[in-house]
Amino acid sequence: MELVLEIGTEEIPASFQQPTVAHLSEQLAKELRGARLADESLALNTFATPRRLAVTARGLLERSPDVKKRVQGPPIKAAFGADGKPTPAAIGFAKKVGVAVEALVPEGDRLVAEQEEKGQATRDALPQILARLVAQLPFKKSMRWGDESEAFARPVHWIAAALDGEALKLRYADVESGTTSRGHRFHDNTEFALPLAADYVKTLRGHRVLADWEERKRAVLAEVTRAAAEFAPGAEPRPDGELLETVTGLVEEPHAVLGRFESHFLELPPEVLVSEMRGHQKYFAVQDATGKLLPAFVAVSNTKVNNPAVSRSGYERVLRARLSDGRFFFDEDRKVKLASRVERLGRITFFNGLGTQLQRIARLKQMAGWLHAQTGRADSASLLEAAELSKADLTCGMVSEFPELQGTMGKVYALHEGLPARVAEALFEHWLPRGAEDKLPEGDEGALLGIADRLDQLVGFFGLGHEPSGTADPYGLRRAAIGLLRLVMGKSLRFDLRAALSEAQARFVAQSAQDAAIRVSQKPELIEKIWQFLLGRLESLWKDRAPDAIAAVLHTGVRDVVSLSLRLAALCEVRASHPEQFAAIAGAAKRIGNILEQARSKGLVAMAFKRELALAPAEQQLHAALGQARDRVQQALAREAWPQAYGVLAELRPAVDGFFDDVMVMDPIVEQRDNRLALLRELHELLTPLADFARLQA
Repeated sequence: MELVLEIGTEEIPASFQQPTVAHLSEQLAKELRGARLADESLALNTFATPRRLAVTARGLLERSPDVKKRVQGPPIKAAFGADGKPTPAAIGFAKKVGVAVEALVPEGDRLVAEQEEKGQATRDALPQILARLVAQLPFKKSMRWGDESEAFARPVHWIAAALDGEALKLRYADVESGTTSRGHRFHDNTEFALPLAADYVKTLRGHRVLADWEERKRAVLAEVTRAAAEFAPGAEPRPDGELLETVTGLVEEPHAVLGRFESHFLELPPEVLVSEMRGHQKYFAVQDATGKLLPAFVAVSNTKVNNPAVSRSGYERVLRARLSDGRFFFDEDRKVKLASRVERLGRITFFNGLGTQLQRIARLKQMAGWLHAQTGRADSASLLEAAELSKADLTCGMVSEFPELQGTMGKVYALHEGLPARVAEALFEHWLPRGAEDKLPEGDEGALLGIADRLDQLVGFFGLGHEPSGTADPYGLRRAAIGLLRLVMGKSLRFDLRAALSEAQARFVAQSAQDAAIRVSQKPELIEKIWQFLLGRLESLWKDRAPDAIAAVLHTGVRDVVSLSLRLAALCEVRASHPEQFAAIAGAAKRIGNILEQARSKGLVAMAFKRELALAPAEQQLHAALGQARDRVQQALAREAWPQAYGVLAELRPAVDGFFDDVMVMDPIVEQRDNRLALLRELHELLTPLADFARLQA
């Protein structure tokens, strides 16, 4: 069986579309499999345009199969009294699961009941599932309409839902589902029967809607390329993947128009021109074959107009006004040097409770200096000068008018003033990466300053109690954390990141002693909260790795993120390439860890190992093998040759196996027991720098 669900709306922002249908697909698959309405043959496809969000699913079962489940109940000792009769705990459990008390059977130390769950028809189950999914779709911002209490990204106009072409009835807000879709709002504003999954893209294309995202993106690029070539032979759109994605989300059928502007605007820095075209107007810049900007742009609309000249004139008029403003601000800004602007930052509040931008600059300079001392990277003088000037462009007219140019204008004005190139680059690069796919700084100055900036941001906002909650992250702290981690790993910067958080907190504490307006928490648990937050972001960056391997590495207590990354890579490599060898190491480590943990729970403390108390040959052999391996392992760890360390530890396997086969660790003789625990502790200390093996799955 196959399902088609389409939600028709007013124009949804481009950035909302792909994340929403991805969430819808993920949750639908989870619901279908959880309700046993689909198996591994389930195939889903998603579609998103400004006016519709849709998903198709093939491979649904006609009904879910009947299943028998074993439900765990109360402990046996609590289920029956001394007289052998069932207690209220057993009676209540039996009633809850719908069976007789006599039907309860023991399993381990508990009672269990076997419960039969009847399957249900897919057609009966789907409406409730779909209604719940539609109501729970997450958006950055939602709105209500009319008298409805429900909220959506934009008002919902129609819902179409069908299983094998037959209607599924559901309701959201004031909209009841049907089986009709609608064409392009301006070119084919008609209703038509909701097609089957296999025909969805083709049918909508016939109604002037390119539902497939990648097909629509190719069409946008083709249209933009065609229009750019009208300017002159060799003219082409400036490559801009991010803008291409955005425009793809703004149209259902693209139509491009070439526009022109006066050549004297080319005297503005290229960054300003491109920013003005793409930032507000979503125009594509046009360049020649060498990459030089031309006095032209391409605008893309959702409607093909009868008279392109009218549209072109409107596009040109809007851009001309923006460029004229930019030219004015650019000329005015250059009359004041960046260094002279720093004092003005004292009149700009960074955030209520975090002081002014000038106080922020003071913290960044100190943090940048600390990072330089820890890593030995970057030119100290250039780094501190860049930190001093890093926010100066916030006082410029250009950045005030066009905030997306912060950092860019700092670099432009620094080069205009003749400042060192390393300083100018750092003023721009410390903002990088601005997104998950954005490039990293090339210079160390920009990287260290960017790390200092993000540390200040995380400690500051967490310290005011503004940490992210659920999907809400109004201050971009998840983005800041991921940017911080990408900088550290991408630039291979070696330092204690948790200590860096404490250093950033100390900067706030020092300033708060002078200014009561700075209210960042001074509690030490603040650092632990942020550190755990960063570890969570590391897990998301490493999502292609096994979750248990990630957990094993993150719980080694190491705070050098680069070292954590190397350890994880080595663990995964050895696990995949030498599975038996790795299983032996992991198994021994987990067994040793369990023994030591049980000993600690009984108050037993392993003291120093005494060779003269080692009476058993297997005990002596393990001690000798451990002594031979210790130096080699420690040398490998010092060189961060993790696979080599695993190899040395694997050589211990015969001695470890022999020890556990022939020796009773918890010997009744206290001296023997404690000595053997001490030996195992030494072995455990050799293993733990690699990973917390207790967290690995067998």
